[in-house]
Amino acid sequence: MAEKISLSIPGADNQQIHAHLFLPAKEIDVPVFVFCHGFKGFREWGFFPRIADYFCPENVAVLTFNHTWNGVDESNPEEFVRLDLFGQNTVSRELSETKSVVDWVHSNAENFGLNAEQIILGGHSRGGANAIVAASTNKNISKVVAWAPIAHYASMFASADLKKWEKEGSLIIPNARTGQPMPLNYAYWQDLMKHEEKYNVMEAAGDLQIPLLLLHGLDDKSVPSVHSDKLYDECWHALLVKMENADHTFNTPHPAPENLCSQTVELLTNTLDFILD
Repeated sequence: MAEKISLSIPGADNQQIHAHLFLPAKEIDVPVFVFCHGFKGFREWGFFPRIADYFCPENVAVLTFNHTWNGVDESNPEEFVRLDLFGQNTVSRELSETKSVVDWVHSNAENFGLNAEQIILGGHSRGGANAIVAASTNKNISKVVAWAPIAHYASMFASADLKKWEKEGSLIIPNARTGQPMPLNYAYWQDLMKHEEKYNVMEAAGDLQIPLLLLHGLDDKSVPSVHSDKLYDECWHALLVKMENADHTFNTPHPAPENLCSQTVELLTNTLDFILD
């Protein structure tokens, strides 16, 4: 059984980033997998808390965290009860927080028996894009893993009426699972356009000097696997695994069943092999 430690890591705008660190039985010099959730995601979603069940027995530590503007609250970590915060989120804030988490792990690695030279940054969907962009400029990251990543941040809003969004000030994002209307401020798009070149996911993939693993389900309707194809084309040394009969969440819903499906297990197994290689 992995040891679970709750952490608060200083983040942007005086916010505290709430994280869980799962430590394996081996107490020294273990690699650590830092995981970034995606859009409308959170630390406790689906199989994310179960990553440690697969990695820690193989002496890989796991750190999962909530972006502070993702819309959940520590008092209710599985529901979007802070839509006011969700509306104020930006890619800049998420990337800043990702850097804060990685740098914290690097600085505190010795205190927890972690190997500061083996920090693997992973993410799902938009979190996968964040991981790639963050890793392209952070020398503390040794490998990158992207599960069903987007190749362009702007692609998330391909069907949005940008003029209406600007006029009304917010865009309603429906939550398919809960039915909640989730308003996202126009400042999100302004931030993205302001940093369009800096936050180019494909260029970041091409700039990576460290190993990159891309895993994508062929039945992904939310982010089609062509996104990973494009990233693979940009990063000549990347590994790309396309998974048959797997959707955007690798066939695991929220909440996750007690026994994870074969596609999710395959995802975790491939990721673990990549980390240990």
